Amino acid sequence: MTRLFLLSQLAKPARGISLSPSLPVLSLNRLVSTPPSRSTRVSIPFQVQRAMASINSGDNNSKNSNNSSAASTFASAAGSGTLQALKPNVVDRYWNDIAEHFREPGFSTFDKEKSSQVIRDPEFMRKLLVAVITDRPGQGDILPSVIAKSSCDFFISLDKAGKSDFLRLLARDFGVLQEDVAKAARLYADQAKQDPESKALLRAEQVLRHAIEPGHNKFFDRVSRLPGGLKFLIDMRHDLLTILSENRTDFYLAALNESLKEKLQAWFVGFLDLERLTWQSPAVLLEKITQYEAVHKFKDVQDLKRRVGPGRRVFALMNKSLPTEPLVFVQVALVNTLSNNVQDILNDPSPGHANPAETVKCGIFYSITTQVGLSGIELGNFLIKRVVRSLKVEFPQIETFSTLSPIPGFRRWITQCQGLGQKLLLPEEESIISQLSQESDGDDEGQFGAFLKQTSTFSDKDKVTKLRPILTRLCARYILLEKRRHLALDPVANFHLRNGACAHRLNWMGDASSKGMEESFGLMINYLYSLDHIEMNNQQYLQDGTISVSLPEGGFLRVVQDAHGISGSSMSRTVGSSDASQTGEVVELHGVKLRLLNITTA
Repeated sequence: MTRLFLLSQLAKPARGISLSPSLPVLSLNRLVSTPPSRSTRVSIPFQVQRAMASINSGDNNSKNSNNSSAASTFASAAGSGTLQALKPNVVDRYWNDIAEHFREPGFSTFDKEKSSQVIRDPEFMRKLLVAVITDRPGQGDILPSVIAKSSCDFFISLDKAGKSDFLRLLARDFGVLQEDVAKAARLYADQAKQDPESKALLRAEQVLRHAIEPGHNKFFDRVSRLPGGLKFLIDMRHDLLTILSENRTDFYLAALNESLKEKLQAWFVGFLDLERLTWQSPAVLLEKITQYEAVHKFKDVQDLKRRVGPGRRVFALMNKSLPTEPLVFVQVALVNTLSNNVQDILNDPSPGHANPAETVKCGIFYSITTQVGLSGIELGNFLIKRVVRSLKVEFPQIETFSTLSPIPGFRRWITQCQGLGQKLLLPEEESIISQLSQESDGDDEGQFGAFLKQTSTFSDKDKVTKLRPILTRLCARYILLEKRRHLALDPVANFHLRNGACAHRLNWMGDASSKGMEESFGLMINYLYSLDHIEMNNQQYLQDGTISVSLPEGGFLRVVQDAHGISGSSMSRTVGSSDASQTGEVVELHGVKLRLLNITTA
């Protein structure tokens, strides 16, 4: 295979991808200018050596050729700009990466100094993507993988603006071709009318399925087969979500995100192993959980050692292709009673138990972290259920599994409501605010908001005593009644409720840290995972948004009833049961269905 043939094959555009005739002509004199490095640590397969020798031979012959058509072919090669950036030792590096993957997964660094000349060139990015996505007869398996590898290194080398350009190009120019879809759909409809059981209809169905598949899926598939490719795609989606959060109306980026999310879900869900992390676990794993922890940051090494030591557990879901990457992990406190304060868990100097078989009565999930690039992929629910089963094997006496969860959207919701002029206070609460305020201008809602903004408010015992019932009622309303479509507005509430948990108890000053005060005025919540009710809770919540509430002490329901002046008899009862202790009773409160359970905890 000569160099001319290789480049002419690379120059052929992919089916359905149009190349602009105005692309700049790039010199090919330095495509392969030097032989492979002799310092290569891994021997190059014979087929690769032969291909490289053919390319070099073709290079020498091309210098003596006066064939104008050949020169034209070289000048118009779509992949020329891509191959110009590839050095002859890139194949060596690729095989080195394969050899080193089992010891140190990851990519070698792209040459940022030399890539700076093309980082701002969108045409170079487009050619690179065309070269990765395009299938050409006779090119083999090595060259596509090498170019895909180079595209990954190139993306890593980009700054935020460069990554944004790259992702927009991938989303816009390599998505679904609507004209092809419409044509394939018409063909399918015509064949279905003529003969619904013919082979022609099956072929039309295949054509339609192929047309609906976006071009960027080929990029994801090719990258996923590289050493460390899955981790690259996770990190790429992290970057994509960051950019998408600043451009929420971008249709193409949203479509790209959905495609990558579906791919990651297919690759990971059902292919994960549960692993307990201890102080004896590999240092790289312990380092990663300190790096990724998103709920309660680790203070130091001693804090890490305490959280993975006696009386505590850390479980992670791992994938065999990413042995050093905890994809999602949960931290558990083994205690004797239901916890209501996270500082008590985090600062306990001796969390171990002298006789755990007798004193461990509760498993408290106080932190769950998923890698940002896997957001929206339901890994946490698999993790929690598998952890519950694992803990039941180790501690059969545990009957109470609960979270101690933050309420990250509570303060933001109050601020938004006040900004929209919504009335939050009840008449009796307005009088309380008037008594606390030294200014009587009649704007109790405004004064309430001013109190909440002042950090000194929560160090004043009298103000805290009077504000506590108001904030607790509003928090109960936020958790139970505020919805996004038919599901809970709060993201943490939605996560646990859709996993089958029930809202159990609000905890005043459950997190007195600066983060806890900033997010929810220190309030935290216990979501209870009752093994007898998980499946029913999950089904009813996903079906119509019914939220299960545990009422051992009156809890949420009493707060909402008292705040709205509703008695138990005035609630609309939609479902009755002769055995309410098992199935619960569904009631309707302000148009929201609540499933009332009576669950005893340790």
